[in-house]
Amino acid sequence: MQQEQDWHTEAYKGMEVHVTALPKDERGKAWDYTVRVTQPGDDSTSEGELAAESGDDSDFPSEEAAVEAGFMRGYSMVDAMFQ
Repeated sequence: MQQEQDWHTEAYKGMEVHVTALPKDERGKAWDYTVRVTQPGDDSTSEGELAAESGDDSDFPSEEAAVEAGFMRGYSMVDAMFQ
């Protein structure tokens, strides 16, 4: 069964950063994240978004920790767009 993704959104430097945490195991003891950066008003499924995953073997101990790490990654993606 596929789990519905719970997207969190924050505005940052004129862009929107969308983050969802994904459980890596059945017990919810390890989490990962996916990030999407969009233009304001676009949703997280927009075709024109920048997307990233944690990109490493990091396991975050909670959903909240994965979301926080995802926002940090999203902010750095936006910062790189404007350099």
